Amino acid sequence: MSSRLIIDRTQRRHLLTRRLITMLFATLTLVASVGLVHVPRASAATVGSTELTTGWALRSANQVADPGATISQVGYNTAGWNPVSLPSTVLAGLVANNVYQNIYVGTNLQSVPDLTGQNWWFRGQFTASATTADQAYWLRFKGISYRAQIWLNGVQLDANAVGTMVVHEYNVTNLIRPGALNALAILVTPPAHDCKDLSFCTVDWNPEAPDMNAGLWGRTLLDTTGPVALRDPYVKTVLPLPATNAADLTVYVDAVNATSAPVTATVSATITKAGYPTVSVSQPVTLAANERREVTFDPAGYPQLHVSSPALWWPYQYGSPELYQLATSATVAGATSDTKSINFGVRQFTDYRTTVNGTSFVGYQVNGQNIFFRGGGYMWDLLQRWDTKTNATHVQYVKDMGLNTIRLEGTLGNEELYDLADKAGVMIMPGFVCCSAWENDNTWTAEQEQVANASLESQLRALRAHASPFMWNYGSDQPPTAAHLATYKNTAAKLHWQNPTVDNVATWSNANAGMKMDGPYKWEPPLLWWDSPAQSGSAFGTTGEEGTEAPPPLESLQKFIPAANLWPIGATWNYHAGKPRSVFDNIQVYTDGVNKRYGATTSAEDYSRKSELQNYENTRSFFEAWNSHEYTQSFGVIFWMLNNAWPSVHWNLYDYYLKPGGGYFGSKKANEPLHIAYDYKTRNVYAVNSTLTGRSGLTATATVYNIPNLGQAYTTTVPVTAAANAATQVLTLPALTGLSATYFIRLQLKDSAGAVLSNNLYWYSSQPDALGNKKNWYMTAVKTYANLTGLNSLPANPNVAASVTRTVAGGQETATVRLTNNSPTNIAFFLRPEITAGNGGNEVLPVTYTDNYVSLWPGESTTITATYQTSDLGGQAPYLRTRGYNIPTTSIPVP
Repeated sequence: MSSRLIIDRTQRRHLLTRRLITMLFATLTLVASVGLVHVPRASAATVGSTELTTGWALRSANQVADPGATISQVGYNTAGWNPVSLPSTVLAGLVANNVYQNIYVGTNLQSVPDLTGQNWWFRGQFTASATTADQAYWLRFKGISYRAQIWLNGVQLDANAVGTMVVHEYNVTNLIRPGALNALAILVTPPAHDCKDLSFCTVDWNPEAPDMNAGLWGRTLLDTTGPVALRDPYVKTVLPLPATNAADLTVYVDAVNATSAPVTATVSATITKAGYPTVSVSQPVTLAANERREVTFDPAGYPQLHVSSPALWWPYQYGSPELYQLATSATVAGATSDTKSINFGVRQFTDYRTTVNGTSFVGYQVNGQNIFFRGGGYMWDLLQRWDTKTNATHVQYVKDMGLNTIRLEGTLGNEELYDLADKAGVMIMPGFVCCSAWENDNTWTAEQEQVANASLESQLRALRAHASPFMWNYGSDQPPTAAHLATYKNTAAKLHWQNPTVDNVATWSNANAGMKMDGPYKWEPPLLWWDSPAQSGSAFGTTGEEGTEAPPPLESLQKFIPAANLWPIGATWNYHAGKPRSVFDNIQVYTDGVNKRYGATTSAEDYSRKSELQNYENTRSFFEAWNSHEYTQSFGVIFWMLNNAWPSVHWNLYDYYLKPGGGYFGSKKANEPLHIAYDYKTRNVYAVNSTLTGRSGLTATATVYNIPNLGQAYTTTVPVTAAANAATQVLTLPALTGLSATYFIRLQLKDSAGAVLSNNLYWYSSQPDALGNKKNWYMTAVKTYANLTGLNSLPANPNVAASVTRTVAGGQETATVRLTNNSPTNIAFFLRPEITAGNGGNEVLPVTYTDNYVSLWPGESTTITATYQTSDLGGQAPYLRTRGYNIPTTSIPVP
């Protein structure tokens, strides 16, 4: 349960007594079970919520001798402290004050000392709104890590506010100074290193933050209400599946008595959506002194909550993510005491089980339709800095890659991300983290048991109101103990959590987990994803995560690896791999793949151009293999990871700077709504239809070309019917002989009019990749590497023409790029058009393209559009830069 402190109201008792005497000859309500009921004046309190972001300062407790009672006095001298804005971790505040600089460049983070061996003061001043009759004031902390002592105006509110993910709330009515300055002082004790506390943990993903994210990482709020406050409104939605023509809505909201006397309030709820009937319900509630109680409106008692023909919330690929609005209010003596509003979706997620290769795996449905979740593991910034633009870009990029899910492994509490996912029709897959105190629960103390359950309650209260979360996992690699799991499930039931849950997401530790986490976590050739069931990490079942290293493009590497360390690959690169001294503290396995398949690299530039090819083919094949067996052999997949906490050469689909690269565009290609895919193991070709509309009258063409002369070695065309929300095997390429060492396979899916719906180019070898017998939990050895060096013999092609136009509206620019290969004989391979800020400048970021890393046969053209914000040009004129594997780099202005 969230920490709540109801401050003793001794100072107000005489006033309350006088009011009761005065009202004795007026309206008195006698309730036998609770005695006299407090009836406030019929005048509205000020209802509102103010985030306390400014006026804060930070300092090490080792440098402060004064106690909290003194520091929390208005006017206390903070000379020598570091001014900060909230939310902020300790290290984020110190970096903002240039105490530590450029900590993401090179190995500079190593120069930051351990910041967890001392406590830290956060002190702030704020002006509270003027009081009105029966006004109540509340302080709410949405995230303090890990432990805190809290003072307000010289009085200690809490001597031990513990739990990074626990919401802490206090009724401070008798301590606040209405209409005047108030002072808060918070003494923070950081979490322990090596994830020994129930806090955030980055496991082996990157170096740990030197402060372990200590600080006020969540929002700090001052709320004002009348005598009754409302908390955590939520609408549970149940459909008569398989029908979706009606819905039963149950509204829950907590009512909290802010006074030390009983109070009667009318709690109301109104559900609205433009073009749909409004639903209104209300009921009287009498609360005992300081009582918090859940108020329920269900269809049994309020038939209007059974609604016909609701607008459903769908993941974006299935339909529109429609949202309703719930407005709740509490009135006391005819005056508004509090209001709370949320958006919610009418939808229902359900789960089912299927046995594949002897193991039970979980699958999901939304509104009765099978939904194949495909996504990536999200990481916030290492210092837990985020903003609306960054959050929106993550959601935008997920959709642009054709993904539909963001996994949150312990990265819980970025509530704006939930809001954006609701609106975008992107699903959220939340749960606790692995490999930490969270999974060492057989040794928990009594306090840790309380913190764990309070963390679950706080996070489920935040998540349950949203349309986007489709499940919850109580554990990651390991399930909780039976006792702790039972406590968790009781909490979820108490909160009416309506989405499916799993005990954990790794069948290696729990045969009934429903998901596997068998790796790999290091680079593997595309073959592995298709090699089922021989490879445990191949595309069968449901996986909570698996993925590979993914060095970013050169332009990004140059931002965090100093020029002197850029080549050859060495200690600086490795520091930006996984956690130091872990098995992931280097990228040698990945680099072996580049050098032994594409040819020995000679510079950072050469390494980057080849690694972009390897990233593209790897992530494309990863998602293709999983998508091509959807609902028969595979049911959902998470790529480890979506993005990085800091600039990294490990595990991402796009890099820390939000620059899309090979992995991004390979994912985008594989996850296009209607797609044609190649199986590296069996040479089968699949048509994957990820929409709810079947397509007939299609044709699939597969053509094999030798390199470098593009001589056609084989071609075939077959008719295709692509069933809705399904994958269909459409042909099998024969085993061909006499091919060049490296060759192309070109697949095209066309409609009945000949329009290309999916265009997919593979490069492979007559010496294919072969996997060895040596394997462990994070990789399978490669026995033989494919010979892809023939790509280096492609003739140079200077005959690519590029043109571009631009439209600007509302601060957003759309550049339309036209590329034409005017060579009569040569391919233009792996073309990368980029919109740059200025001639020779960096790519404008964030940015989305309708396609990229495209290849054009002689005489072919393609049109690509790029979308970005004018402000992200930084005042520079936009240019179109075009480069490719065998074409010279050019740059032209965007008119």
